[in-house]
Amino acid sequence: TLTNINTGASSSSVTPNGILSNNTLSTTTQFSVTVIDNNGCSAPSQNIIVNVTPQLLAVGMSSTACDKFNVVLSPNITSPGNGGNYSYNWSNGAQGSNNTVMANFANNPNTYSVIISDGCSPNATAFFTVNVNPVPTATFMSSYNKGCAPLAVSFQAIPTGSNSAGANYLWDFGGGSNGGGAVYTGPQTVMVYPNAGTYNVGLTSTNQFGCSSNFYVTNYVEVYPVPLADFIATPQTVTILEPTINFTNLSQGANSYVWDFGDYSSVFNSSSVMNPRHEYGLIGEYDVYMVAINSFGCKDTAKRRVIVEPDFSIYIPNAFTPDLNGRNDVFQPKGVGIYEDKYKMEIFDRWGELIFTSRAFSTGWDGTAKGGSEPCQDGVYIYKIAVVTLKGDKKYYVGHVTLLKQ
Repeated sequence: TLTNINTGASSSSVTPNGILSNNTLSTTTQFSVTVIDNNGCSAPSQNIIVNVTPQLLAVGMSSTACDKFNVVLSPNITSPGNGGNYSYNWSNGAQGSNNTVMANFANNPNTYSVIISDGCSPNATAFFTVNVNPVPTATFMSSYNKGCAPLAVSFQAIPTGSNSAGANYLWDFGGGSNGGGAVYTGPQTVMVYPNAGTYNVGLTSTNQFGCSSNFYVTNYVEVYPVPLADFIATPQTVTILEPTINFTNLSQGANSYVWDFGDYSSVFNSSSVMNPRHEYGLIGEYDVYMVAINSFGCKDTAKRRVIVEPDFSIYIPNAFTPDLNGRNDVFQPKGVGIYEDKYKMEIFDRWGELIFTSRAFSTGWDGTAKGGSEPCQDGVYIYKIAVVTLKGDKKYYVGHVTLLKQ
């Protein structure tokens, strides 16, 4: 407002807008004042500059956030007013140019306002709207979470809360078949843990709005170590005449053992001692199993094959007395490890005439010729014996036997 305070003047003018100016200015304006007295004399013009500051204006914003996530609210001053030293009075009682609030889905949408003052201009008010999306939540369960390596664990995500259906899942198994930190996407899966140890398991749930939450359990999976079963058999091959085998346990990480010697016809086919010995009763090949067990009940099995071979020996007497007294009446070899049906014995007299033949190891020469109808005379006779051992070896023997009659 411009007011005329001249003295001794008959007239005055103000440019612009005449003698008096009572205007609302929106921009800085310069006024020029001229005064003229009754004699027509004028004083020098006076210039007056009125500075006008801009209006204080501010706007808020609309934003979107996930429930329980922090949102920073900051007004945008579109017209600076007096130009600084602003004070802020938020609707939630906060002070300062920035206001950090927590999104609350229960009161969706969340609204806030701030009154801004510069100490000169009329206050400005900015409004904010936070649209809040729900956050899915989930836990998980498993078939079991402790066992011997390799341990296969079946995991199942369990949505919790009314806003968790249809969520996507990202697992962190802390190990498993893909190595450390194996990751899998889906509500359920089976993860294999090949190595002993403890493993953390985490589950991230994410919905269609991109909101997510984490569920994490430390040391959820415990995988027990497995012992290493091993042993040696000494000797690994024996004969039926000396059929005892000693077993030396070389297992690691075990504290109990179960042996199966493989000869199921034996009453004592198994043992639980650390270093057993076993006597086999029949010729053959046997698979020996040893199960090593540790304190967790984890097992490992070792297998070795042992062989019991037939032994071979034969005794051929050099004389006999076929006098029917029940003692030494028959010339008959004795032996073990012989196929009885692959045997042949021939007896010849001193002139080389064949007088007796046997094809059964159990049938000997009774000192007669021509099918038993003619007793032979005392004297020396020649034998030829052919046998096949149980190993398949062929043996031939030629010698003399003396026939003596008492």
